[in-house]
Amino acid sequence: MYVTLLGTGSGIPQPDRAQSSLLIRDEDLLLIDCGAGALFRLGELGLSPLEIETVLLTHLHLDHVADLLPLAKARYLLGRPWLSVFGPAGTEQLVRSLQSLYPYLHSIRLEVTEIEAGCRFELCGFSVQSASAVHSVPALCYRIEGSSIITCSGDTEPNADVSELAAGSDLLVHECSFPDGFDVTNHTTPSALGQLVRDVCEILLTHFYPQCRGLEDEMARTVEQLSGIRTRAGRDLMRIPLRSE
Repeated sequence: MYVTLLGTGSGIPQPDRAQSSLLIRDEDLLLIDCGAGALFRLGELGLSPLEIETVLLTHLHLDHVADLLPLAKARYLLGRPWLSVFGPAGTEQLVRSLQSLYPYLHSIRLEVTEIEAGCRFELCGFSVQSASAVHSVPALCYRIEGSSIITCSGDTEPNADVSELAAGSDLLVHECSFPDGFDVTNHTTPSALGQLVRDVCEILLTHFYPQCRGLEDEMARTVEQLSGIRTRAGRDLMRIPLRSE
């Protein structure tokens, strides 16, 4: 089982960071978030859009969903006009609104399932559990269990619900949007994260704003020193094998 970071950036363009997206692979593939650049990164990995049948969204901000319709269109052009989309309240309205902008894409079957915090469900061969994140819009974090356990925070302020959900995980992929010293709401800084997280094997930082440029490794060291947990700064196309390999 492994995780590949497709996009580790945010809503502000950066030359080496696509927007938020990551891929989990075990028996099957699960795409979490689908920001701008995700489709291109899949191509760089040699993966066809036909291999991505399901997308799980943490929330509905544009830097997490911008490539959702392009992914569906690519599957349509390749002869498979359907895609399953799971996400928080509002996902159905978002998907139908996007689809309505392009009448020739009405024949794409977008199957939408909305999720609440505290849900447990099966998805792409994984057991998934959701919890609330703290952001400016409804947002969820996810614990994904296959042959290993991965927790993905999505965008969030430091949040005990995320930390509790992550307990016992092999990997926590957590946003760390700004360095220490910034007055931040809706997002996380290294010291805040390091003081909160316990009982995971490794932390991987993502969702960097341009203010982090050149400071990412220092941010990871801060989290590691405060938490006592091995921490690395994510980069696009980073592949993290877990214990099943």
